[in-house]
Amino acid sequence: MAQNASTELAHSDAGRCLNCGGTLDGAFCSSCGQRSVPINPTVSELAGDAWNELSGYDGRFVSTFRGLMRPGQLTADYLQGRRARYLSPVRLYLICSVVYFLFAAAAPEGAGGIRIGVWDDRGDATLSAEDRALLEAELADSPWPLRVMLDSIAKDPEAFRARIFTILPRVFIAMLPVYAGIVWLFYRGMRFPAALVFAVHLHAFAFLAMAISEAAKFSGSDAISLTIGVIMVVILSIYALRAQHVVFGGTWPETVGKATAIGLIYMMTAVPAFMITFIWASMV
Repeated sequence: MAQNASTELAHSDAGRCLNCGGTLDGAFCSSCGQRSVPINPTVSELAGDAWNELSGYDGRFVSTFRGLMRPGQLTADYLQGRRARYLSPVRLYLICSVVYFLFAAAAPEGAGGIRIGVWDDRGDATLSAEDRALLEAELADSPWPLRVMLDSIAKDPEAFRARIFTILPRVFIAMLPVYAGIVWLFYRGMRFPAALVFAVHLHAFAFLAMAISEAAKFSGSDAISLTIGVIMVVILSIYALRAQHVVFGGTWPETVGKATAIGLIYMMTAVPAFMITFIWASMV
């Protein structure tokens, strides 16, 4: 034990990295990036490492969200190489999307929430055998996608809703390069990765805005939910314009015109994507 302790002390005094043997000039090794830690870390140091890995809270967490609140600033800093102070775009996206989907999945279906189901004339979502037979007869001549989707909703609307929230995160991720590609078409002077980073940061902010809208549904008031939802849409629209102007430059009329065109094209591509989502949820 004494030999191990003396070895640890000698190594620490030598200012060498325990991982690669490189010279330590600060808290991290300049060669391999490992943090300077003793051979036998304490419980608090282990807990700190776990927290840093899970949350990125080593100063970057606060800096990242502070930068995200300033339209375009986070993307501009990233593209100019100022990245060490921030969480990576992927980690930021995942954190914000998880926050949104947690609120969206838990939000009540009433109070401005989306209701999924098939109701009879009395507004009852529990269909009798006779009502179900009538529904199936009406759907017999319907297009296959609509027939499959409505049949799945009628059988178990809660399970269908759960499958939607399981599939949607994948759809949003798949739509990121699509949105970035649309942006890149209007800003060909920038490389595609720049448009992709912009898309990731913009979607991360959008998730936070939508999470606030979902949280408002817990108030139980349709008026509050609708008001907060409209406010978030306005904020997101202004944020997107300012972020696009900061990152890509140009005059304000050019920015507004391009942003409008980008939004319309993106909506046209999003509609079939979400239709595929609903059909996918019906067939799982």
